Amino acid sequence: MDTVINRDGSDFHGGALSYGDAMNTGGSNVEILTRVELDLAFASEKLLNLEMLVMEIARRATDFEPATFEDESVSSETAENAFELDILYGILDAEVKELTDLISSLQADIKSIEHKVFEEESGGKVKAKLDAATVTLKQMQELIADIRNESAKFEKAIQFFHETEGDEGVGCENGHMSYQTGMQTEDQHRNVLHMLEQSIASELDLEKKLSDSKSVIEDLKLKLHHQEKEIYFLEESAETVSGRTFEAENASDLLLGTSKELANRLNTMEFNLSAQKCREDDLKSKLEQSLTKLSFLENSPDKMEQKINKVGADSISLQDRIQELEKQLSESNSQLQSAMESAKTSQEEQNALHSELSTLENTIKNLKDDVSRAECRAHNAEIRCMQLTQDNIELNGELSTLKSEKSDKVNLLEKRLKESNTQLEHANAAVDAIVEQQGMLKSTMSDMEHMIEDLKGKVSKAETRAGSAESKCTLLTDTNLELSEELAFLRGRVESLENLLREANLAKVSTAKDIGIRTKIITDLVRKLALERERLHLQVSPGPFLPLPTRL
Repeated sequence: MDTVINRDGSDFHGGALSYGDAMNTGGSNVEILTRVELDLAFASEKLLNLEMLVMEIARRATDFEPATFEDESVSSETAENAFELDILYGILDAEVKELTDLISSLQADIKSIEHKVFEEESGGKVKAKLDAATVTLKQMQELIADIRNESAKFEKAIQFFHETEGDEGVGCENGHMSYQTGMQTEDQHRNVLHMLEQSIASELDLEKKLSDSKSVIEDLKLKLHHQEKEIYFLEESAETVSGRTFEAENASDLLLGTSKELANRLNTMEFNLSAQKCREDDLKSKLEQSLTKLSFLENSPDKMEQKINKVGADSISLQDRIQELEKQLSESNSQLQSAMESAKTSQEEQNALHSELSTLENTIKNLKDDVSRAECRAHNAEIRCMQLTQDNIELNGELSTLKSEKSDKVNLLEKRLKESNTQLEHANAAVDAIVEQQGMLKSTMSDMEHMIEDLKGKVSKAETRAGSAESKCTLLTDTNLELSEELAFLRGRVESLENLLREANLAKVSTAKDIGIRTKIITDLVRKLALERERLHLQVSPGPFLPLPTRL
């Protein structure tokens, strides 16, 4: 025979069907779908072999038209060829039936998977694969119908051969009687027996080889089964790896969004701090103006003395009024002295207040430096700084309230200074106003000190929060590094798994080719053994010509 069908593929497919039935009872849709894809590949390969067999049978059937058997006697070679044609036709019929059963079972599996997918409402990839499988099955059914139509044409030649087989057998018996007359010596019988023993020994060897090949095929089936299980577990691990990578990408996107928000908030904080610095400069200018006005108040008693001297010089002619004026002058001098003393005390207090203000300015500068340091640390952190920004906003509000209070009190000072300039004659009232103003300044300074202490506490809290944010940043960087290393490891693992899948597929193809070659060799050996047995029977048997053997 020139073309041989892989007969052991049917045994393999039977094992696959039993495995598929078990998977239908307790497996998932993915397992059944992979089995259906493997069975489709097997069926397509088998259909290709059947098409090649149909071509071979068509070539052989052209040599056995009914006209060739009408007038001529059938020779042994033509009978052998006709017998081979009959065997090939039987093999074709059996394989076509088996392939139709396989396609029907695959259709049932596809229907069950479609029902499960419809109930579970899964993704569209499984449905697309099922649609492609149904299309391929329809194409296979059309090809099988064509093969059946072609094989129906071969039945005429085979039926004619079966009809003429009996008549040819009778003719061959008469020819065989003449052949047996020459085999009468014992040496010829011994040679025939020796040849028979050799054929039996070769037949036993062939049976051993066939059993060994069957065991090898079973081992290959088991290996394929284990490889399918490994492929399934590898697919599950790949799905888990893809899920973890997706989660890591989402986490990185969230972290980037939070870092951008924190950067925007820090920019707004810097803008607010610059505005606060401008307001502080304005307050300093107002304080300098108030200091100049206070110095003007200090110089006012000297001017009053000069006026009194001028009045004394002008009042020489008015001696009657000198005493009154002297009394008034003495009173005014006493009042001026008291005013001078009160002015000195107020100046001392103002100096103390200036020193306190300078210390407060230094503390404010230190606080600003601390805030800037905290902002730098928060900018380096860039993550988990929501609470720190809220605290800074509260601090900004409190600073604005402080500045508003300062501006109000400076306005009061300006009003009081204007009143003191207009009411120089009422020194006592001005001194009382200055005393009241100093009391208010003391109260405001005490309030400012309390506020500064609160600000210091809040700055310390902000520093602690910044430290915690930095620690969280370090932890996040470590986790990001670990995730990146894990992603690299998992990607390498996926690549290795893909390489293993490729190697498994190559091993599967090589084993299938090896099985096909071995089955071809075995069928050739079986055919040769049948021919040798027939020849030996023809040589050994002393009786009439035996009929041809039946199918294998």
